[in-house]
Amino acid sequence: MVNGQQYLDANYPNASRGSITELDLSNKNLEGEMTFSGFTTLLKLNVSFNMITHIHYSLPSIQQVDASHNLLSSTHSYSSSTLQKLNCSFNKITSYVLNSPSLTHFDSSNNLLSVLSISSNILTELNCSNNPITLLPLNITSKLASFDCMGIQFSKTDTAITSLPNSPTSANSLPISPTSVNSCNSFNLGIGLGVPLFLSILGWITLGIIFFYNRRFKKVLLISGDSHST
Repeated sequence: MVNGQQYLDANYPNASRGSITELDLSNKNLEGEMTFSGFTTLLKLNVSFNMITHIHYSLPSIQQVDASHNLLSSTHSYSSSTLQKLNCSFNKITSYVLNSPSLTHFDSSNNLLSVLSISSNILTELNCSNNPITLLPLNITSKLASFDCMGIQFSKTDTAITSLPNSPTSANSLPISPTSVNSCNSFNLGIGLGVPLFLSILGWITLGIIFFYNRRFKKVLLISGDSHST
């Protein structure tokens, strides 16, 4: 394994960082915490398939980040006006609060998330499947076209006002401000209960029809038998 910060500092000195627009550090066996600063023009960052435990971002121009398949954990809070695509899937993150009005794609699947808060004006794809999420506030527009929440069992179905971070500034701090909760929890609960209930009702109706025609058929046989005997 290679210390991630030492690898970054050795291969990308501060003097050269300002001219880099894309940085691919995937599959480098990197571990530990990493701080990305000085990359003032960086647009794309890929640190996937490593063993990084924490990432500190200071990227004013960043548009795409792939931090999937790492060991990121605990609470993550991130604010960016330029970020468009974020993939943090297959980690051990327990809480994620994201304030990014330009975000269009967000994948947080296969984590340990219990709370996921997203603020975006143009979010179109959201994947939060395979998480123990109990609260999912969404401050987004109706442009959401793809929503994957498979494997989630919501315990909260109300749409009450909840205190959640509004303008997070660091990876470990959670400043609080009120925001409204979307009715996504009720939607998923309705789907979860509606389908089995529908199938159950359909099954009872089918059994009732079979029972009715079975008895009717028996009566026809009895009547037919009596007529022959006479």
